[in-house]
Amino acid sequence: MFNSYSTLIYYRLFLKKKLNMNKLAFTILLGAFLSCTSKTEHAKLTFLLKGNESFAENDLEKANYYYKEAILTDSTYVDAYLNNALVLEAKGELYGAIEMYDAVLNMNPANENALYKRANLYLDVDQYYRALDDLKVLEKSWQDSANLYFTKGLVNTRLKRYDVAIQEFRNSLVKDAEQAQALINIGNVFYYKGELDSASFYLKKGLELDPKEANGLNTLGLIATKKNDYTKAIALFDKALKPDKKNAWYLNNKGFAYLKLGKLDSAEYLINTSLKADPYNAWVYRNKGLIELEKNNSPKAVKMLEKAYKMDKTIDNITIDLANAYFKAGEKDKSCNLLKSINLTTEVSVLHQKYCL
Repeated sequence: MFNSYSTLIYYRLFLKKKLNMNKLAFTILLGAFLSCTSKTEHAKLTFLLKGNESFAENDLEKANYYYKEAILTDSTYVDAYLNNALVLEAKGELYGAIEMYDAVLNMNPANENALYKRANLYLDVDQYYRALDDLKVLEKSWQDSANLYFTKGLVNTRLKRYDVAIQEFRNSLVKDAEQAQALINIGNVFYYKGELDSASFYLKKGLELDPKEANGLNTLGLIATKKNDYTKAIALFDKALKPDKKNAWYLNNKGFAYLKLGKLDSAEYLINTSLKADPYNAWVYRNKGLIELEKNNSPKAVKMLEKAYKMDKTIDNITIDLANAYFKAGEKDKSCNLLKSINLTTEVSVLHQKYCL
C-alpha cells in the first residue's frame, strides 16, 4: 500500500524532473535555432556583399548569381531583391528587374524605393499607365520631391499630354529650381508642339545650368535643322556627341543634316553607324530611304520608307516621302492612295496633281 505523502512527493519530483528535461530540450532547440539563424544571416549577408563587390567591378553575371543566392537563402531579403533589380536593369533585362520590384512590393506595398524605380522601368518599357499608378501611390509621401513631378513629366510627355507634361516639369522646378534636365525637358516638349521659339528659350536656360547637357544640345540641333541651318545643326550634334560618341539618335540626326547638305557619303556612314547601335529607331530607316532616293535606288528606298512608316507614322513628312518613293518606283496607284489618306495641304495637293491627275 502506498504512502500517499511519499507518492505526492514523488509525483512532484517527477514533474520537476520532466519540466527540467523540457527546459533542457527547449534550450537545446533554441540554441540550434539561434545557431541556424546566425548561419542564415551570415550566409545571406555574405552573398549580398559578394554581389555588391561584383557589381562594383561591373561583373554583372557574378553579381546576379550572388544576389540570387542571397534570395534563395532568405526569400524575404529586400536588399537582395533591390540590388538584383539594379543588376538586371544594367544587363538590359528590364522585365526581370520589374519582377524584383514586384517581389519587394508584394512583401511591402509601401516600399517607396521599389515604387519609384518600378515606375521608371515601366516608363522604359512603354507601360505608361502603370508608371503613373506607382507614382500616384508616392504622391502623399513625396509631395516635396522634385523627382516625383519630373518623372510624371516624362510619362506624360510619352503619352503626348504635352500641356500636362510641361506643368509637371514646372512643378518639379518649384521644388528644385536648379534642375537643368527639367528646363531642357520643357524645351523638348515645346519642340514636340512645334513651338520652336519657346523650345529654344527653355533649352538655353537649361544649358546655362549645364552647358554639356547632350539632350539639350541635340534638340537645339533639331531646331537648327528645322530652320534649314544644317551647318549649325552639325556643330550642335557634335557637341552632343562629345560625352556620348555612340548615341544612336544624335548620330542619326547628324547624318540627316549631312544628307540635306548633299554630303551622302558622310550621311550614309553616320546613319549606318546609328542603325548598328539601335536597329529599332524608325527615323534611321526614314533617313536610309531618303539616301536611296538621292541615289536613284527607288526599290530600296521604298523598302526602307515602308519599314519606317510601319514603325512610326508620325515621323516628319514620312507619308509624302513614301508617296514620292512609290511614284519613282513606278507604283503610281500606291502613291496616289497614300496621298488620299492624309490631310490635304498645299504640298499634298501639288503632288496629287503631279502624280495622280
